[in-house]
Amino acid sequence: MELDLKYQEIQNCEVKGGMVVSHEESMETAIPEYCPDITRVVDALGQLKVKEKTLANGRLTISGAVKMTVLYTSEESPGLRSVALSIPYSCSVEDARLMGCRSVCVCGRLTLAEARAITSRKLYVRVLPEFEVEGIACPQQEICCCAEGLPTLQVRRKELETQMLTEVLEREFQFQQECSVERERGLPEDLLLDRVSLCVTECRRVSTKLVIKGEAFISVLYRSETQALCCHDAVLPFSQILDGANLPEEGTYQAEAWPIDSDVRLLRTENGCCFGISLRIGLLIKVYQQMKLTYIEDLYCTDREADVKKQDLTLETGESTKKVRGEAVQTLELGQGTPFICLTGTQCGAVTPAAEGGRSVLKTNLRLKVLYLDENGTPVSAERVVEVTVPTQEMPKSVHAQCQSAALRLSGGSCEIKIPVDFLLEQTQKQHLESVCAVELKEKVQQERPSLVLRRVGAGEDLWQIAKQYYADPQMILTANQLDEDAPLPEGLLLIPKSR
Repeated sequence: MELDLKYQEIQNCEVKGGMVVSHEESMETAIPEYCPDITRVVDALGQLKVKEKTLANGRLTISGAVKMTVLYTSEESPGLRSVALSIPYSCSVEDARLMGCRSVCVCGRLTLAEARAITSRKLYVRVLPEFEVEGIACPQQEICCCAEGLPTLQVRRKELETQMLTEVLEREFQFQQECSVERERGLPEDLLLDRVSLCVTECRRVSTKLVIKGEAFISVLYRSETQALCCHDAVLPFSQILDGANLPEEGTYQAEAWPIDSDVRLLRTENGCCFGISLRIGLLIKVYQQMKLTYIEDLYCTDREADVKKQDLTLETGESTKKVRGEAVQTLELGQGTPFICLTGTQCGAVTPAAEGGRSVLKTNLRLKVLYLDENGTPVSAERVVEVTVPTQEMPKSVHAQCQSAALRLSGGSCEIKIPVDFLLEQTQKQHLESVCAVELKEKVQQERPSLVLRRVGAGEDLWQIAKQYYADPQMILTANQLDEDAPLPEGLLLIPKSR
């Protein structure tokens, strides 16, 4: 009879993080002919769009555009005006950690967006996007799970039960919806600024399909027909059904969404005005599975020599991303001007660990921008940075922060702004295994040994090591010494019978 080894395939995705890419783009551009002359730039706001990621031989190229809106005033026309620009970018990073990666996760933020008027018809704009990159490698590994075929074979098995990231998918889809305008605020004459953010609320497998649900937060700043500034906020639910036939039924699913492209436009109909929203949404789906592995750590034969070759396997184990919520609170004094305020931008910075009051915390700086009217009714932009802190028991391998929909409350000459901030923590650890990968059997060298051996148990030795040394059957040793299988070995002499 021959020794038969059987193997089990393991799909274990490894996340390789810690890569940061910074980039700068600047240009001079003329404003469109239909726009009035620029008198004063009030603010420049941008939304970062990642449209394409190309990975080849450890080199990642990220390309897309910054959707910039410049708010300004003009002596030619009353009220606030805006001009929209698209600033394309392309940047690369080359890192050995990206070698062998099948896909990448890119978390981008805009650290700077500025504009200044060169002339009344020409602008200079500059943007500084920054990207946090995680490479995802999903190598196919196999582990020896069964050895059979020889009656004299002794096998040492180990079991490992853990949760692993087994699949990472990227998908995209289109989303379109119309949103009515509140008439009491005044009918829109022109859209000045729009912001879009996304949040996934549910991701699960139903039959052979993957159902994803979420919410799109839409914020629009517009100028009414009476030249007054107005804000419109809406939460639009979205859902998407994807093919999940090849995905595990018992898996835990997690999804993140981001706007690849967005367009908000003013639609005029016989019944009035509404906003038309078109989004191209990107999805990153992670699949976690509870795995139970039984593998062969060691083996030998009692009647022949076995040249055993072993392999070292490193598995990345961990749970699905944990969400911890913090909150940023800021109060702005607006003076005695017209009671109007609009949140025009929110941006979370990088997350850093720190110690505070004898405990571990995670911190991020939330940069927010608001537009309000001063005592003279002049539009003014203000920027604030708020530190957001949440406690943590363990330092995660990777973490980033996301802003959620804000709540504004006007009271007299001040405004209180509350912005929920979600910290997304991914905690993983390395699990090292040693398993048999190949065995070569040889004829046993005949050596004279007595039928019974008395041997003192050495420090740190276990039953398997002693039995393997004498080509003995571990069960026969237990029987000869009247020991239970789980009982510790005696401190004195151990009787080792000869296998026949």
